[in-house]
Amino acid sequence: MSKISRDSVSIHESYLLAGPSLLWFGVFLLIPLGVISYYSVLTYSSFSVQHTLTLEPWINVVTSATIREVFLETLLTGAVVTLLTLVFGYPLAYYLRFYTSQNGGIILLLFLIIPFWTSGVIRTLGWIPVLGKEGVINQVLLLVGIIDQPLSWLLFSPVSQVLGYLQNYVVFMAAPIYIALTQVDEGLLDASETLRGGPVATFRNVTWPLSLPGVVIGSIFVFVLSIGNFAVPQFLSGGSSTISTLIYTTVNQGLDYPAAAALSLTLLVVIFGIVYLSLRRVDITELARG
Repeated sequence: MSKISRDSVSIHESYLLAGPSLLWFGVFLLIPLGVISYYSVLTYSSFSVQHTLTLEPWINVVTSATIREVFLETLLTGAVVTLLTLVFGYPLAYYLRFYTSQNGGIILLLFLIIPFWTSGVIRTLGWIPVLGKEGVINQVLLLVGIIDQPLSWLLFSPVSQVLGYLQNYVVFMAAPIYIALTQVDEGLLDASETLRGGPVATFRNVTWPLSLPGVVIGSIFVFVLSIGNFAVPQFLSGGSSTISTLIYTTVNQGLDYPAAAALSLTLLVVIFGIVYLSLRRVDITELARG
C-alpha cells in the first residue's frame, strides 16, 4: 500500500472516530445554543412569546441596574467559593499526596465522590435537618449547655450557603491539585532540602509553582459550577439572588423566555471570558504532559 493510500485511510479513520463526538457536540450543544440564541431576540408580551425579532431582552440585560447587581453578586459568590474551596482543598490534596500512599490517596478521593451518588438537590436539602433550629447541631449545643436557645444564623444564611458550596465542590478543587502534586519530581524537593531550603521555602519555590496547573483547573471547575448552581442559593441562602435563581424566577413567574435566554447567554459569555483569561495565565497542558 502506498503512502498516499495509508494517509487516506488514516484520515478516513480519524473522521469515523471523531464523527460520533462531533454529532453529539452538535446535537446537544450547538443546536440548543442556537435555539436559546433565537429566543433571546424574540418579543415577549403578556406571558407569551411572539416570533418578532427585537433586541429588547439584550438592552434590558445591559441597562438594568438590578441585573448588574445580581451579576456582581453572582461573580463575587463564585470568587469567594473558589477561594474557600482552595483553602480547604489544597491542604487535603497535599496531605493525600505526601502523607498517604498513592493507592491510599486515590481511595480517599473516591470516598469524597460517594456523596455524588445522590442528587445535588438532596445533598443540599440534607443541611436543613443539620443546621435548622431543631437540627442536630442546635440540639447538641442545647443538650451540653453551650447555648440556651437555638442559633438562627446557622440556616438560611451565608454560613449555610458556604457549607453547601463546600460540600459540593471541594472535591473538584482537591482532585486536580492532587494530580498535579503527584507529578512533582521528588528530586526537586530533595534538591531544595540539600540547598537548606526549609519547608516554607520549598513549598513557595517548588511545590506551589508546580501545582499551579491543578489549582487553575480546580478553580475553573469550582467557579463555573458555583455561579451556575441553583440548589444552594435557592434552598440555603435565605433569599439572596444569583443569576441562576433570577433565570428561574424569570421563567417560572412570567414565562419570559427571551429575557431568560439573554441572561443565560450573557452568563455563558462571562464564563468563557473568565476561563480564557485564566488559561492565559497558566499553561494547564503541563498537567497533561506530566
